[in-house]
Order: sequence, then C-alpha cells, then structure tokens
Amino acid sequence: MGDNSADTARSSVITGKQIQSVQRAINILNCFTAATSALTLSQISSRVNLNKGTVHGILNTLRNNGYISQNSSGQYMLGPELFAKASLAPYARRNAIADFAHDELQALSDRYQSNGTLFTIDENELFVIDHTSPTDSAFIIQKTSSRIPLHASASGKIVLAYMDSNELEKFLLGKTLTSFTPKTRSSAEKLQHDLSVIRKNGISYEEDELYVGISAIAVPIFSHYNSFISGTISLTGLTANVKKNRAEMAKVLLSLSKQISAAVLY
Repeated sequence: MGDNSADTARSSVITGKQIQSVQRAINILNCFTAATSALTLSQISSRVNLNKGTVHGILNTLRNNGYISQNSSGQYMLGPELFAKASLAPYARRNAIADFAHDELQALSDRYQSNGTLFTIDENELFVIDHTSPTDSAFIIQKTSSRIPLHASASGKIVLAYMDSNELEKFLLGKTLTSFTPKTRSSAEKLQHDLSVIRKNGISYEEDELYVGISAIAVPIFSHYNSFISGTISLTGLTANVKKNRAEMAKVLLSLSKQISAAVLY
C-alpha cells in the first residue's frame, strides 16, 4: 500500500499548510463510528491506505496519550481522553456562538433600543450565554435571567414549541401556568395555539405576558447540519417600540440566526 494517496486526495480540497502525521492520526480516529467501534490493525491500515508499520506507530502514540485503547481481543477502540474532551464541547459551542454574534446583537440592541439575549437550550432549559443592552437609552430593562417561565416568555415558548410531544404533554399536565399579567398564556389551549404558530413561522412573540409594558421577539437557532435546535436569540423592549418594529426585528433576528447556524453550528 502507498502512504500518500489518502493525504493527496484530502489536500486537493483543503488549502493551507498541513502536518502529515497529524492528518494521519485524525484519519485513523475517523475510522471509528457507532457501527465500527472496535477495529484491528489490518482493518485500520486498509481504511486509511497506510502500511501497518506506520499505522501501528501512530496508534501507539495515541494510546500512550489516552486517545486510543485496546479491548481484551486486542482490537483498537477510542480512548477515555477523547470522551473527556467531548464533554467540553457544549461550553466551546456556547463560547463560539457568543463570540460570533455579540457585535451584531449589540448593533441590534442599539438600533431597536432593546435588550438582546442569546440562550442555549440544554435538556429543555434555557441558559444565557450573552446579553446586550442599548449603549445609550432613556430606559432600563432588567437583565434577562435563565430562570424565566417557559410559558410566559418568547424564548421559553420556543423551547416548548420544539419539545418532544410526550414531554410537552407531561409539561402541560403537571405544570401550573402562572399568570403574571392579564395577557399571560395561563391556559393550555391558548399556549398550544402560540406554539403551533411558532412551529409554522419560526418566530415567537411575547406581548406584556411577563411584565406589563415589556414585550419580546425570539427565534430559534438550529444546527446547520441536522436541524437540531441549539438555542434562541431575542430582543426585548418597551411594548410600543417592539410592536412598531415587530416585522423588521423578526426579519433581522432570523437572518442572524441563520448566520450563526451556518458559521458555528454544524
């Protein structure tokens, strides 16, 4: 077998200097999938189109660093260090989203005199990863907390709208939908109507439902690769201002959401 054919094929589609030994190690790690979690030296050598001696040396290096392990039959498997690194992925993703979107979100806060908030969604809970406020504003809106009621907030209703149907049913049956204002969706029927509109249009509105005089618009952030919902992005401001700019605010939020998905979330 030749040592260079796989690397040559890859270099034809990737620009910039690459370290051959690092690329070979990555190619070996990519051999392992859910369907093929354990492989012999011969199988790996065949898949990466490298001779057994080269592959064995790379495997030994990866094994000594915890990225590869061997089972009782001598087959190679992914090692514990990879799983430890994988546990850091959610935090890296949150930081990447915040870094990418912050300046644009700040510009939207200034343009619409609204607070901007980026949430991630984890196990049907919202977590604030970035927050912006108007640079120069005559009013102050309380900074958003992650502990906002799902049924009475724009981002919270997105969580409910894309929740598994069985989980949503349990939520509606076991949850008292507290009324915070006369406009709070405190009945399952009214809330279900809002959720169906969100699923249809991809936009969530909250008008005086949590605080009188304060409204919000939110849109979901999806993974670009598999359409998995990852978070939300919202603008919150005085109701009169939000209603006046509602269509335009929704449009720019949808645009920013798509940019985040394409650039950060694969």
